[in-house]
Amino acid sequence: MKHPHVLVALLLFAATATAADFAWKDPEGEHPVLTYDGKPVLEYVRPKFDKSQSPAKKDATANPTIKVFHHLYDESGKVRLTNGAEGQYPHHRGIFYGFNNISYDGKKADVWHCRTGESQQHVITLSHEANSKLGRHRVKVNWNGQDGKTFAVEERELTVFAEAGGRHVEFSSILTTDRDKVRLDGDPQHSGFHFRANAEVEKTKNETYFLSPAGKGELGKEVNWEPKGKKGPVNRPWTAMSFVVGGKRYTCVYLDHPDNPKEARQSERTYGRVGTYFEYDLTKDKPLKVRYRLWVQEGEVTAKQCDELSALFTAK
Repeated sequence: MKHPHVLVALLLFAATATAADFAWKDPEGEHPVLTYDGKPVLEYVRPKFDKSQSPAKKDATANPTIKVFHHLYDESGKVRLTNGAEGQYPHHRGIFYGFNNISYDGKKADVWHCRTGESQQHVITLSHEANSKLGRHRVKVNWNGQDGKTFAVEERELTVFAEAGGRHVEFSSILTTDRDKVRLDGDPQHSGFHFRANAEVEKTKNETYFLSPAGKGELGKEVNWEPKGKKGPVNRPWTAMSFVVGGKRYTCVYLDHPDNPKEARQSERTYGRVGTYFEYDLTKDKPLKVRYRLWVQEGEVTAKQCDELSALFTAK
């Protein structure tokens, strides 16, 4: 017969286990998946780079091993809301961060398209946790140049909070280098932090619209900062992209923290992508730190809701 104190401890453990609704499956392995009540929420895609995996007769950007990213699922756990190495634009994948115009030591690199040997590669899982309130992990990612050698190292952290009505995702990153300077640059469509919806949105793009502090856009219309004229929306606190997947409308509210580098140049694509980018000189003494928040839900949102989400995100 078990001692009463042991029984009490077992009961407390059982109660704690029941409350821990988030859980990681294979958290440090080849296919980490965060679940909530047993349903998939977040999937970390972390393949080992293999240049030979570029599909025949296709651009190298379709190679499924060139970079790491995260998939996001809706509240049912049945609908994968994000894109992988598929569709018309396989270089835009899920929840992703990178730059396409990088220079250092007289070299060039593009860790967005990764056409000429570049890659973003998972190194190690630094930490992971799951409980009744949140699921989180922090990973180390090497940014590698055309020669395969690492020129910058990133600590990337994603957190999903338990909130009714949608998915609350926090993204933070610290990028460091041992080089004297790494110039990070690009364009709105291929640099910065982005959310890329499922490739199905390529077929429903005429039903996509964007909501911003400037107002609600028309169906099938997008507004972007243009590099040629250096004109267009910058430094928005938030942008909401409303899109259709599986016959249902979903909305992703993209929130840019004011402490992130500026100017933040806007990217909108009706096929299902929203994001911003900036220019930055990364040095040994000046790491790059960023914070973003995503709120993703079924249905639509209002500008008031987005303002409230932004106020919560930026509150000191």
